[in-house]
Amino acid sequence: MKKFKSLFLSLFLMLNMSIFGAEKTIYVGAPKAPPVLPVLRMIETNALGKDYKIDIKVWDSPEVLIAMVQGKEAQFFSFPIPVISKLYNKGLNVKLMNINTWGVTSLISKDPTVKSWRDLKGKTLYIVLKSSSPDAYTHYFLDKEGLKEKRDYNAVYANKAEIINIVAAGKADNAIMIEPDTTAILAKNPNFKIIVNFEEEWQKYKGDKSAIPTAGIGVLGEVAEKDPELVKKFYEEYAKALQWVKENPEEIGKLAKEKLGMDAEIIKKSVPKMGLNFVAAKDVKKILGEYYKIMLGYNPKIIGGKIPDENLYFNK
Repeated sequence: MKKFKSLFLSLFLMLNMSIFGAEKTIYVGAPKAPPVLPVLRMIETNALGKDYKIDIKVWDSPEVLIAMVQGKEAQFFSFPIPVISKLYNKGLNVKLMNINTWGVTSLISKDPTVKSWRDLKGKTLYIVLKSSSPDAYTHYFLDKEGLKEKRDYNAVYANKAEIINIVAAGKADNAIMIEPDTTAILAKNPNFKIIVNFEEEWQKYKGDKSAIPTAGIGVLGEVAEKDPELVKKFYEEYAKALQWVKENPEEIGKLAKEKLGMDAEIIKKSVPKMGLNFVAAKDVKKILGEYYKIMLGYNPKIIGGKIPDENLYFNK
């Protein structure tokens, strides 16, 4: 009788799947950082429709992200701007869909003698996410001030969770942080102050009011080729979700806590500081071209040795 019931259940499930279709899981590789927040909203609203379930695979360092892309562990990814260029230039088939996070990075310090980049001479600087946009900009700014790593200062790297713990505990005097972590650190340890806002620094060197591109959403090229309608739908729904996040900081804080264990109150407070602004990849070619040119002149390895060509950009 038990065998009959088991067989009946199996047949029922197979019939159900054949009639209604099996739900497909779409994975997004992302850190616990601003770009993941619209994805949480998309999960909550079932934004891709009844045939798709969205899930998140969290990465906490560019090395983990690169391994995830190489292993095709997700279809969509949150990419730091230098990393997607490096992967593309290594021959991986990836497409940039949008830039969604601008600025978002700060130099913070609890050392009263540190009031500018130059005051980091002889100091140790903790940096989140090696090879990421914050890392690249940090060394670019320090280089502009005549400071060289190892000669003038020491850089210590760790993943996001480690950096937060080290800095919040006061075991580091100087650190490069991104939102919402900067807001969290300042709340936990009031001895820290923001010394440099990266967007303001970028504008100083550029001589204009241009925003500083930090991260965007990308897709595996083969996914874009095989299922362009899915990619188009994801693109459109992500844009809607990002706008919702900006308008509903309290609600996204609750979702971030529920889905990823993030601090709801910190998310609520930091949303206005996250530099969330959706711009299509095809509309940021000039901005990214300038960024990649600067980084190429500074350190070609950061972007994989050359400025990526037109095929990096997804055209909706």
